[in-house]
Amino acid sequence: METAKMFKSTGCARRDYVLSHLRMEKRGIEIAPYFNPVTDKSIHDVFYVDCIDNDEIQRKAGENPGGIGKTVPLVDSVWVPGERLLSCVNNQLFEYAIASHVFEHVPNPIGWLLEILDCLEIGATLALLIPNREHSMDYYRRVTSFGELVGWHVEKPRIPTPGQIMDFLSDSFEDTGVVDYNKKMVPFVEAKRHYSDTQAFNYAEWTANENKYLDVHCTVWTPASFVEVFERVAKLGLLPVQVTGPFVGFPGSIAGEFLVYMRKCESKP
Repeated sequence: METAKMFKSTGCARRDYVLSHLRMEKRGIEIAPYFNPVTDKSIHDVFYVDCIDNDEIQRKAGENPGGIGKTVPLVDSVWVPGERLLSCVNNQLFEYAIASHVFEHVPNPIGWLLEILDCLEIGATLALLIPNREHSMDYYRRVTSFGELVGWHVEKPRIPTPGQIMDFLSDSFEDTGVVDYNKKMVPFVEAKRHYSDTQAFNYAEWTANENKYLDVHCTVWTPASFVEVFERVAKLGLLPVQVTGPFVGFPGSIAGEFLVYMRKCESKP
């Protein structure tokens, strides 16, 4: 694991640190910025994309307590489910990409990453900000394995699978924001949960029968497990990337998140 290097911040420390590793003088893309974009359109030449349109984004943000008082930027294009991202951005190529707390919601991470890489120039870099299982509602869940990740790449689910939904709803707990993860955690059976096992099963069965999307954390990571798994994925030749990081505790970072970069290579690194 790499220790985040300190640097002089010119504003938002988190933003400055994440962007300091990217070619910000060039045009980039941010995936699902919602009401917490890493980039700033007034400063950066950046293209915003999300899987829902601006009307739906504004509606969701208005119902989210975390969005109160925040400006929700408009997206430039919709990544229409089932369509290639490259076609949704009019075949543009970018010098960097950013996704903050988006990756864990993706049911087929390798396929998702490949679509983003298709929109990047050779040598361009993707920055991913991801919650750390050890400091989140996923604390009691097991980390995602190499085999699971490759299996989803083969199966290509477009929405969270019943297994992913069951795992998240039945094994996550309600983090009220006051949990001290540095202290010994109570056993899972004593933790406050959002959903019972019965409710989790009902949701999993519902999405299978109705083919409906349910937003969950499809994958679970620690900084070390992410790098270990994706270095194996790259070695297998499924992703033409070189992984840098993880970075933890960097300036301005949100509690419990880590940062990794993936540089697009011409071929298997």
